[in-house]
Amino acid sequence: MTVNTVSPAIISRAEFNLNAGQTKTPQLVRMDFTNLVTNGGFDTDTDWTKGTGWTIAAGVASHSTGTASLLTQPLTNITSGRRYSIGWTISSRVGGGATFFLGSGNGTFRTADGTYTEVVTYTGTSSLILSAESIFDADIDNVSLYEADPSDDAPWLRLPYGYSVGRTGMIVRDGVILHPSDYTEIKDSGQTWIKPLVSPGASTEFSIWGSPSYAV
Repeated sequence: MTVNTVSPAIISRAEFNLNAGQTKTPQLVRMDFTNLVTNGGFDTDTDWTKGTGWTIAAGVASHSTGTASLLTQPLTNITSGRRYSIGWTISSRVGGGATFFLGSGNGTFRTADGTYTEVVTYTGTSSLILSAESIFDADIDNVSLYEADPSDDAPWLRLPYGYSVGRTGMIVRDGVILHPSDYTEIKDSGQTWIKPLVSPGASTEFSIWGSPSYAV
């Protein structure tokens, strides 16, 4: 059986703390994922194409009033028909609103300071586009893009050789124990792979109480 254990679009590194037996409290372990956006924190004035009224400085992208315009970044690592989660922050807003597009998939129009997440289906032109109306006056930061399609072949999270979850193990996601119906478990050649039905985000934390396969 062939299992895709690492998705280039999602997982850059996965670590697990596993307890062989269930006598210890498992620790939450941070899952690190690859942001598909380059320079989403606007640390430098690079990677983005700025329309009229946009500037990048001091770790934010800023839009001043006067012209409706776009802030765009071309992408090469996304797939048509899949769903993606767009994260972004608006701060220091004076007026107006803006929205993100991923190709022809558009997010929600936002008109207040805050951190937002939009899940859109990508079709069309392979660019991430922030569209600001002419009266939008605010700063943008923390732009992220992660794959959020549970129907594809990722992410499969591999447990160390010989470990299983099965009847005597459990998975904790952000402090909540997952029911077996919340994930798929596949065993092959002495190894176990876990796929959560809800795709992990950038700050998702998992701990896995696993057991050696001979104990289940």
